Amino acid sequence: MLLLAIANLTHRKVRSALSILAVAIAITLLLVLVGLSNGTLNEVSGRMQSVEAEIVVRDKHFDLGSMSGGKLWEKEIGRIEAIEIGSQPAVQKVIPVFLGRMKLAGLSQNVFGISPQDFPVFAGQRKILSGQLFEDDEKPLSLGANQTEESPSFYLPLLIDQRLSRAGNIEVGDTFSYGDVPARVTGVVETGVAGRVFAPINRLRTVNGVAVPTSHMFFVKARSSLNTEQLQGLCEEIEQTTKRSASLVANYAQVLADNYRNLTIFISLVSVIALVICFLFIFVTMYTIVLERGREIAILQSLGANRSAILRQTIQESLLICSLGTAAGILLALGVRWLIQTVSPLMTIEFKLEWLMIAVGVGIGGGVISALYPGYLALRHDPVEVLSFE
Repeated sequence: MLLLAIANLTHRKVRSALSILAVAIAITLLLVLVGLSNGTLNEVSGRMQSVEAEIVVRDKHFDLGSMSGGKLWEKEIGRIEAIEIGSQPAVQKVIPVFLGRMKLAGLSQNVFGISPQDFPVFAGQRKILSGQLFEDDEKPLSLGANQTEESPSFYLPLLIDQRLSRAGNIEVGDTFSYGDVPARVTGVVETGVAGRVFAPINRLRTVNGVAVPTSHMFFVKARSSLNTEQLQGLCEEIEQTTKRSASLVANYAQVLADNYRNLTIFISLVSVIALVICFLFIFVTMYTIVLERGREIAILQSLGANRSAILRQTIQESLLICSLGTAAGILLALGVRWLIQTVSPLMTIEFKLEWLMIAVGVGIGGGVISALYPGYLALRHDPVEVLSFE
């Protein structure tokens, strides 16, 4: 029966090829959309979780997804450092981060303004591959309208990560523009740090016209003796003390997922709709095949083929279409991922084994479901009536 199913599909090559292509496109859409959304969120959260700090503090109106919103006053750092857990100091260090934005490698990038001495907290074991770490001013300066023209030595030093360097073909010494101020790359660090671009915090404040010590985020490095429950308690103490929002860095992925929940729902709906359309196409194809093949089915029945054999043949044809389409869809998704990451190297598409297995399960399950009703129609054929009519 399997050979007969193969022969039936090859008899109508164009129709079979279009059916396989429909399945392939639906599987590709499912994998690429899910891989792109999950890959991007996981890549961003993974970089943020690489910071050697346990808590991130932000204004309640600050969005961690878009990295924009209200600011924090650095005078709040002393209040955070004074918090105690169990009559013992709970905070080891508070690291302020001021954020800016500039275009590099064709995309808008967040610029993490930090103090040079705080960089090891963000780098961890990662090394500076070329160039060197920047220096900073003691405090934000006050630039006049023509200050940058009168002082050509004034520029914004940048430290970028290796992936951004490769994506934009950027090297140490390259100069860009941050508003009206030149920005010069002073070093390249290994991929995986929280920000793709770092700059000295006071100099970044200066070029943004901020003359007061404000920040967008505080990373809190807690005492190593605190356990997870105590860290959660420290978050609550920080929120009560500062009236700000505090969350564990380890939960950053969940925070991003909550922020982009509507996007996740939209992607899921698009994927489901694509799959439904795909398997409706398969259903119509199998339905048409059964209607066209009434005489052949009647002959098989007259030769002794029982109902289960006829149903099995119909399901086998559908499974062949869906299996080939699923395999083609996975290969096509891999090709699309390569193409996207070649054209836009900063985009991350992640294909997890569980989603590949889901894609295979959806393809096989869809093949069976889309063949059930056409198979039922095939079983209703009366061989005597069909052959007499023919």
